[in-house]
Amino acid sequence: MDNCIAACGCDNYEGITQSDLDRFTDCIENVLNDEKGRRLFRNFMYTSKMHAGRRILDFWEHTERLIGYNGNSESLSYPSYLRDVDRLIDDADRVDEIDFAAVERLTIARDSMIREDITEALKIIKQVATKALRREYNKFRERFVPAS
Repeated sequence: MDNCIAACGCDNYEGITQSDLDRFTDCIENVLNDEKGRRLFRNFMYTSKMHAGRRILDFWEHTERLIGYNGNSESLSYPSYLRDVDRLIDDADRVDEIDFAAVERLTIARDSMIREDITEALKIIKQVATKALRREYNKFRERFVPAS
């Protein structure tokens, strides 16, 4: 059985096992695609005063929620979904690390109101946000991967 690394006395590690940590430090996608991993990553950025990284992570999570939207254009919640996409586009303008071309593609998809086009543009935005977190992730890895 994996030992929880909470033995270090830090509450931020609660419930994180050594195998979790090994997986989280393998690649950025592993940490972002796991709720505990994102929480650990966010806590790391908070204690390291990485404000821009936390803003990008919030943006990434917002994008992830929109990609997971299950409704269609006939749904009563679809106008709310479109407003949420509009908020994401507004947020993207405030995050310097987000590529203008990707935001423009999302804007065009949003204007088309075609769900599949919006989802594809959101996936591109998510990839851009993931790349924008690389610097913070490298610092995260330095913190949790023992030096050889």
